[in-house]
Amino acid sequence: MERLARNMESENLDLSDGRVKMKDDNFFWVETSRGLHKAKKSVSCLIEPLISDEVLLLSNRNGKSYILSVLERERGVKSDIIFKGDVSIKVKNGDLDFVAQKLDLKGDDIALASEGLDIRSLRGKASIHDFTFLGRVFRGNINAVKIISQTMSSITERLIQKARHSYRWVEGLEQVKAGRIKYFAENSLFMKSKRSSLLAEKKVKIDAEKIHLG
Repeated sequence: MERLARNMESENLDLSDGRVKMKDDNFFWVETSRGLHKAKKSVSCLIEPLISDEVLLLSNRNGKSYILSVLERERGVKSDIIFKGDVSIKVKNGDLDFVAQKLDLKGDDIALASEGLDIRSLRGKASIHDFTFLGRVFRGNINAVKIISQTMSSITERLIQKARHSYRWVEGLEQVKAGRIKYFAENSLFMKSKRSSLLAEKKVKIDAEKIHLG
């Protein structure tokens, strides 16, 4: 510390504490025991100074003053970290943790890229105007699913569904177009309607042990 003080004295550097009185564009007016100084925020000062903050001020022989850090601030006042230009945070051989009561990420574009992504939460909500998902394999294990939409379209090369019970209600028209249709029922097949029509261009075959008509 003594060596640092001697170096600062030899280079006409003055280090003092002061209080921010006013902000003028990119400059701050800081009041110290030696008067009022016009200072800029140094690059190393991450916390954006606010009025009434107690700051550490460095003045050089050229008459320039810089705020090195914010020493003290009123309790309950929000702190901002402001950068100008591009910023990159890199951690080598270690982890980076963000711990907060509430975490907000805002930006015109947000990109996440990693070999693995793990998201865990008790509750989740997503509101996306236009959503596109691209992937090779999708697996889901969900107790209950409820989807409400105006229209739904699905295009696939092969569709396989398996259920213990299946129920479907259609108020209007249900239409199926297929090359071939097969129904297999182990016990019984029941169809009921007010009017029924069965049309075939070539032949209709009914084969059973007993046939009841009428």
